Amino acid sequence: MSNVSFALEDIFGVKGQVVLVTGGGTGIGRAIASGFACNGAKVYITGRRLDVLKKTAEEIGKLTRMGGEVIPLQGDVSTKAAVQTIAEAFGAKEERLDSLINCAGISKPWRTEIKDHNDPEQVLQAMQATEDEDWEITNQINVNGVYYMTTFMIPFLRKASHPSVVNIASIAGLANQRAMGSLTYGVSKAATIHLGDLLAGRLHPFKIRVNTICPGIFPSEMTGSSGTTASDHEKMGHAAQKAALRSTVGRAGQPEEIAGPVMLLCSRGGQFMDNALLTVDGGRLMGAGINDGIRMPEHTFT
Repeated sequence: MSNVSFALEDIFGVKGQVVLVTGGGTGIGRAIASGFACNGAKVYITGRRLDVLKKTAEEIGKLTRMGGEVIPLQGDVSTKAAVQTIAEAFGAKEERLDSLINCAGISKPWRTEIKDHNDPEQVLQAMQATEDEDWEITNQINVNGVYYMTTFMIPFLRKASHPSVVNIASIAGLANQRAMGSLTYGVSKAATIHLGDLLAGRLHPFKIRVNTICPGIFPSEMTGSSGTTASDHEKMGHAAQKAALRSTVGRAGQPEEIAGPVMLLCSRGGQFMDNALLTVDGGRLMGAGINDGIRMPEHTFT
């Protein structure tokens, strides 16, 4: 006990780590990349749009004070071949990877708007309007992308002293909600959560820890905002704004509130956590259910 350091930088420090964040150009991914870089990590951010990645890297770079940096790595996680290309590009620059953050995600909205979720005809019309491609692209990125990124990063992760993988899922994978998100998105995130379980077990021989975080409402392109400034909660779509107000905290999450838990899992302080599932949602999951956000008949209230 006398040799143990309880200094914050020793318990939660990430200085010197090599980190890769998929979907790191905007929203939650950008917040996570900012947290690592501002605390001395070398962070690679991936995404389809190189211009967005470059802008993000430049803006975060102005905030770093501990030798951290952000490096754009253009790439797509929707196919095995595309992920292999990312791995090759990363391997041309680095030999090891300390922390992999699988954050890239997509949500395909209902093709037909449901104004009344208790109207069977509207519900039927929306469900029948769902196409194969809605399922395919959602699962390709939210599920397959997590699997392939983790798989092809194993050769780099196994060279780290304490390798860590963090998958960003969603409370949509846990809550049976109707007013927020789409059915295809919720199913894909439930799969992401279970995939995290399976990967944690499968990667045991490599001593690579795998944990999953389920965020609630955070400013992002998915909630109607780029998530790039402190005031972006004001730019969220109407449904996301209202859902955030229904959390016990009564607001959307802030960038540091998602970066912190991720860095915990990737730091010395999180090394005893494997196959953990964290909800970072301001308490929203407690109230999220089939009637959340839906106006019910007056006689049903107590």
